[in-house]
Amino acid sequence: MHSQFIRVFLFLLICVIALLAYHCATPTQPTGGPADRTPPEIEETEPSPGTTMFDGDRIRFHFSKYINRNSFRNAFQMEPDLNLDYDISWRRRTATVRFNDPLPDTTTIIFTLGTELADTRNNRIPSPFQLALSTGPDIDDGSITATVRDAQSGKGKAGERVVLYRYPVDLSAGANYVAEADTAGLVQFNYLREGKYKAFWLDDRNRNRRWDREREAAQPFSTDSLVLEKAGEADLGKVFVIRRDTIAPMLLAVGMLSDVRLRLRFSENVEFDEDATISVFHEDHTFKTDAVPLYVDPENPNIMFAQAREPLPDGTFYNLELQGITDATGNSAGFDIDAFPGSDEPDTTYARFVSNESRYGVSPDEPIVIRYAKLLDDTTVMLDSLIVVKSETIHSPWPHAETRDHKLLVFPDGEWIQGENYEIRVWDDERLERRTIQPRILFEDELGALNVEIEQPRTDTTMHRLQLMDEQGVTVRDVTFPREMELTGIPAGRYTLKVFELREGLRDWDPGQVDPFRPPANYFIQRNVPVERAMTGQVYVEWR
Repeated sequence: MHSQFIRVFLFLLICVIALLAYHCATPTQPTGGPADRTPPEIEETEPSPGTTMFDGDRIRFHFSKYINRNSFRNAFQMEPDLNLDYDISWRRRTATVRFNDPLPDTTTIIFTLGTELADTRNNRIPSPFQLALSTGPDIDDGSITATVRDAQSGKGKAGERVVLYRYPVDLSAGANYVAEADTAGLVQFNYLREGKYKAFWLDDRNRNRRWDREREAAQPFSTDSLVLEKAGEADLGKVFVIRRDTIAPMLLAVGMLSDVRLRLRFSENVEFDEDATISVFHEDHTFKTDAVPLYVDPENPNIMFAQAREPLPDGTFYNLELQGITDATGNSAGFDIDAFPGSDEPDTTYARFVSNESRYGVSPDEPIVIRYAKLLDDTTVMLDSLIVVKSETIHSPWPHAETRDHKLLVFPDGEWIQGENYEIRVWDDERLERRTIQPRILFEDELGALNVEIEQPRTDTTMHRLQLMDEQGVTVRDVTFPREMELTGIPAGRYTLKVFELREGLRDWDPGQVDPFRPPANYFIQRNVPVERAMTGQVYVEWR
């Protein structure tokens, strides 16, 4: 009995020791309570920032929280690139960087922790932290600033990298300095020595500070180089980053949900225009029938449903040809799949309401368009069940309606009348009840206008392209003009306005070229541009 008690005691003791060892080896935050969303802070460094005549072989960072140690290694960098070997060790919330090579004499060194630095709950620091010290009697104090913005939204792009080379420049070597944009897109190079510099934005995917021309995008600022005076300040201006997607979405698989219903799975999210078509061929490439694109699955936008006009029976294999199906950047969908088998399963899909295609508004003479989940073969049900309420007067059936494939079009009686309250009730076969739609009619006195003027065009013949997007990202105007353009008939609201200079032979914006240097074409983007009812707004485009 005594020996059994000793064995149980020893077992419990081993468990306690193992548990304590585990918690000592893996620092964690206390559990329970609300989720921790506060970023870590650097409470102290050794040596302190601004130290001169530094001759030590290590530096330390003391943090307010336990740090994800892998994130520290990824976030830590030295400027300029000295190619020094070092080791990182930890003691609770303190990181020690020990240098295995001597630091160079009379040099200002900047140790940066980028925004990849995170605590154990993955809370990141909002902006890079820098510890600057000098192995000589002085610290260089020149600075260069820049701004990185998304060319599509105009917003600052946090985490983007700008590389800075000191002349003479060798682009096959690593950059002397690298800086990350903060949450506002601001990039700052501090503690710089006077001299001539070259900077550009780099999609530095492998974080090696070098431009891999075959795999990494790069964009210049409007100037190829700048000269920084001693203790001087310089601003590179803005770089509008555009990531050109040239990879086409690929059709990966086709599934037959019934003898006419197809489920198409693509390699990325897709969309389709009103003229999109799907042609179905026999395996010997003879034409079988067309299939109508129905809708993209809103929860899985890489999935699209279509319906063949004729059954595709089992025992036969088929191929497809696609037109008008693209990704968000306009790359046309391709395919490289084997022929797929048909199906004898009868189609039982409901005529389910999918969307109101006119939700953003129609002109007084345009129809309200309703999209359904299948072809509306039995049009009588949809038309006979349609109800239009006009200022509390019920019209059923409404004679000004028709079906086209999987859409129900509800036309006005001549025109939708201003001052009337309309309500459209359409049948949903899945719910076995009507859906109620409040149409948005865009009458003339509810529309506004916007006048856009280029203040300093490059020449009198320089052309510009204007794109106006609403708050849903829908392009409502896309025009080309020389110096001034008035946009009329715009629904009241707030918009994003893009205007850029067109270079000869191009229709899209030219972001320039790093090497050999070609400056970017002039570019302007402004968010939250107001358009007021029955008023004309004014935007002056000034290139900066």
